[in-house]
Amino acid sequence: MTTEATSSLARQLLCAVPQLTDPHFRRSVVFMLEHDERGALGLVVNHPGNNTIEEVTGGLGLRWCGTPRARVRIGGPVEPSRGWIVHDDRSWDPAAQVLMPGLLLTTSLDEVTRAGHQDTGSNGAHVLFMLGFAGWGPQQLESEIAAGGWLPVAIGAGGVSLGWLFDTHADKMWDEALHAIGVDPGRVAGLSSGRAGLA
Repeated sequence: MTTEATSSLARQLLCAVPQLTDPHFRRSVVFMLEHDERGALGLVVNHPGNNTIEEVTGGLGLRWCGTPRARVRIGGPVEPSRGWIVHDDRSWDPAAQVLMPGLLLTTSLDEVTRAGHQDTGSNGAHVLFMLGFAGWGPQQLESEIAAGGWLPVAIGAGGVSLGWLFDTHADKMWDEALHAIGVDPGRVAGLSSGRAGLA
């Protein structure tokens, strides 16, 4: 799925409005990977799961050297066993996709293993592990935004910084992202159906 920069929300964040009560997306912050006429794909970055990153990487022969007990995040309800790694360390995965300057995407830990980097999360590298993703069909996301279900938040000027994505605690991301665009979460009016995305 390719993206057209003129109308695409790719490489931006979407914040769910308070009225969005679907458990997959309640108070969610979604980093949009793809968005075009065929649909959209994103990763929920602020919903921690039950497993730690150390447990996941250890099972794959990698040693986690980052924040102790850091948890894998639930990226969305689609393909919940599929892993996504957003990070800022090119040496960790030379084949990583560049999302924007300073932000990379790895979709297979095999790439990390082949690169010979057994220590992940070291040397100051920032890493977010997600399992699953959020998906929308053609025009579905546009309809949800028009209904008031989502608010876009830029990464960069007028929004949040790139470092914010890694440094902000998951429990604070939703409130802080909304405040970054001048929105008081308690004053947002929006979606009435309470549902979004593809389950």
